[in-house]
Amino acid sequence: MLNQANILNGDSSRPLVDPFGRKMDYLRLAITDRCNLRCQYCMPAEGIPLKSHEHILSFEEMSALVRIFIELGVRKLRITGGEPFVRKDALPFIKSLDAMPELESINITTNAVLIGSFLDDLRDMKIGSLNISLDSFNRDTFFKITRRDDFDIVIKNIYKAVKLNFPVKLNMVVLAGINDSEIIDFANFARKLPIEVRFIEQMPFSGGPATEDILSADQIFSKLQENFPVLHEQVIKNSTARVYNIPGFRGKIGIIAGYSRTFCASCSRLRITPEGILKTCLYDKGAVDLKKMLRDGNSNVEIIDAIRGAVQNRAVDGFESQKRANQLYNLSMAQIGG
Repeated sequence: MLNQANILNGDSSRPLVDPFGRKMDYLRLAITDRCNLRCQYCMPAEGIPLKSHEHILSFEEMSALVRIFIELGVRKLRITGGEPFVRKDALPFIKSLDAMPELESINITTNAVLIGSFLDDLRDMKIGSLNISLDSFNRDTFFKITRRDDFDIVIKNIYKAVKLNFPVKLNMVVLAGINDSEIIDFANFARKLPIEVRFIEQMPFSGGPATEDILSADQIFSKLQENFPVLHEQVIKNSTARVYNIPGFRGKIGIIAGYSRTFCASCSRLRITPEGILKTCLYDKGAVDLKKMLRDGNSNVEIIDAIRGAVQNRAVDGFESQKRANQLYNLSMAQIGG
């Protein structure tokens, strides 16, 4: 059992700020490296080597770490994976997080295959957004990308989430030559539904060789502007997405330059991988083994000091992180914590 006295004590009076003045108030917590899809931009067809149960954080350990980060000023939490809902007891764990009053919002990234049976419970929680991955409206293309035949259930659950008034963000990873012809179709989905459709640059974390054939955020914007000349950009603090309103649309569209990394200057995010590794940037190799510190019995003060040290060593942007790490693109996004 964890020492709860250690969890609730420590030097947390100073805000968690990196050397460039960016306040770290947003934590992405990957609760599993497992996924029921095999999206080609995320992992190879055969999947990835999975960690055994004892090698990933327990829910108790995750709760302890969330409390520590709350003490350090984190107010926004995102639950990711892998696919979060493939992990047994994910819902009770999310409920326990919802009971932490300091958290202002809990956000969930999901492929929506399993979420249908959980939506009624989730609607009573402080869910800031459901980020649902969908990369094609064409069943055959969906199968080509995900290597699974779950198109109908995903579409059904998207509509169910919208009907239940969840703030839905629909994430489309733009793949050159595969689904880029659907960009306008996806944009028009925000015309009829009150959702935010977000176009994401393909990132080099597929669990295999990196592709150089990436459609940039600027190219995506140009395609959109050809069809929608009037794009009113919203100013959203610390957002990874550039978000636009289009006249006559119920929803919005956004573009995330995950590969171009144009949003680094305002990034306020930290990540914890399923193995308990703290990452101060998507592109770094990992800064602190928080799981080891917990299991070795380190005090809350020691863990806070390690977190502060990692944040103080944070790179100015993703390019610098990549350079420091000498990063080879052979990791899966599921291992990093999407």
